[in-house]
This record gives sequence, C-alpha cells and structure tokens, in this order.
Amino acid sequence: MKKLILLITAVILSHTFVLSQACLCGGITFTSQSQIDNFQANNPGCMEIGGDVTIYGSGITNLSGFSVLTSIGGNLNIGSFENGGIPLLTSLTGLNNLTSIGGNLGIKYNDALTSLTGLDRLNSIGGYLSIGWNALTSLTGMEGLAFIEGDLEIRNNYNLTSLTGLDNVTFIGGFTFIDNNIALNSLSGLQNLTSIEGDLYIGNNYPLTTLSGMDNVTSIGGNLYIYFNGALTSLTGLECLTTIGSIILQGNDALSSLTGLDNVTSITGSLW
Repeated sequence: MKKLILLITAVILSHTFVLSQACLCGGITFTSQSQIDNFQANNPGCMEIGGDVTIYGSGITNLSGFSVLTSIGGNLNIGSFENGGIPLLTSLTGLNNLTSIGGNLGIKYNDALTSLTGLDRLNSIGGYLSIGWNALTSLTGMEGLAFIEGDLEIRNNYNLTSLTGLDNVTFIGGFTFIDNNIALNSLSGLQNLTSIEGDLYIGNNYPLTTLSGMDNVTSIGGNLYIYFNGALTSLTGLECLTTIGSIILQGNDALSSLTGLDNVTSITGSLW
C-alpha cells in the first residue's frame, strides 16, 4: 500500500512539474481570433510561455483564450507599429492570471482599447512598458505593477486624461517618456514613484498645468526635459527633487515661475 501511495504521489508531482515548465520558448504570433480561442487546445498545459508573444489582427475581439497564462518569459506585444494594431479589441480581459513579463510590454495601435482591465495581477516587467496610439482614458488595470526595470513610454494616447493605474509603481529603471497625450491634464497615478534611473521627458501634453502627481520623486538619474506643454504654469510636483543631471525647459509658453524646483541643490549638467 505504501508503495502504491508513493507511486501515485510521484506521478502527481511529475505531472505538476511538467505543467509548470516553460513552453513555446521560440515564441508565438497570433493574428486571428480562432488561434487565440484554440490556444489551450493546441498547447495543453502551457501556462508559462518562454519566448515572445505577438498579437495583432483586424478580426481579433477578445483575449479570453489566454486565461491560463501566468507568465511570459520574453516580450508581449499587443498591436505594433510594424504589423498594425487590433482595431476591435476593447479590453485585455483574458490576461487576468498573468503575473510577470520577462521582457517588454508593448500595447500600441489599438483604436478601440479603452481599458487595460485584464492586467490586474501583473506585478513585474523585466523590460520597458510602452503604451501608445490607443483609445485609453486612464491606465486603470495596472494597479498590481510595482517595478518597471526598463523604460516607461506613454505617448500619443489622445483620450488619456491621467496616469491613474500606475499608482503602485515606485521604480523605473530606464527613461520616462510622457509625450503628445493631448488630453492629459494630470500626472495623477505616479504619486508613489520615487526614483527614475534615466531621463524624464514631459512634452506636448497641452492641458497639463502642473506636475503634481510626481510629488515623491527624489532622484532622476539622467536629465529633465519639459517642453511644449502649453498650459503649464509651474513645476509644482517636483518639490522632493534634490539632484538632477540637466534641466531643459522649452516652449512652455504659460510657465511663469520655477516653483517646484525649490529643493534642487545640485545640477550636474546644464540649465537651459
């Protein structure tokens, strides 16, 4: 009886071990809804994709077929400049069990994507996070994310009014690029961010009046570029910043004061 129990236990453990192994290490591309719907049937037990995942196509309406995925070892691209986006996709529901992405996360050229709901359990990105050319009004759905090891790029999201959804991000390992979000009136959502290792670019966000939302940023490893934010009247929001590389201010026609830089004691580069 003991031998039988041991044998059954060994089989169960072996089966579990197999299920937990990375699959599709060479990556996989999805261009149709049927490919997504049949993902689990075609790849039984595949919960951790080892390679890159690329998704694009005019007929894709939902990502429900990915509900078993827990991690992606490579990059995840949902729409792309090279291949076009996913014009009918309105949310990312289906990725609800995804907790980590080893490489980059790109979400681009998805004309109907109004929500990032579905990424709620994602807590780490090993590369950059790039979100652009979508119909998003906020970044709600990414509240589980705490660390971005690479760059953060938020650009050309024409309906985006705030950065709510990034509320728990404390560290960005590369540069931060917030550009040409023409409805962006607040940086709310970045209030827990304390450190940016690279440059910080904030430009062409026309309704933005202050930098409030970045109130806890104490260090920027690179340079600070603030340019062509037509309604920006002050730099309020940068009060915790003490050291910086260079500060470049250009084309902010309503900027009448440098209030917000009061605690900067060292500029290692240039002030322009």
